[in-house]
Amino acid sequence: MEAFRDDEAGADHVNSDHFKRAMHELPQALTSTPKIINPRIDATGWSELGEMSVG
Repeated sequence: MEAFRDDEAGADHVNSDHFKRAMHELPQALTSTPKIINPRIDATGWSELGEMSVG
């Protein structure tokens, strides 16, 4: 899972050296093209999972 605060942060990631290296090295380990879902949501953080609360 990946999440970016905005389009600029996503672009910074895609243009980073580590991403470019991964795009060069990882395809040889794939047997099919990965699938993605790319939703935009109105959220800025994580919520607690009430069904598994601690304390």
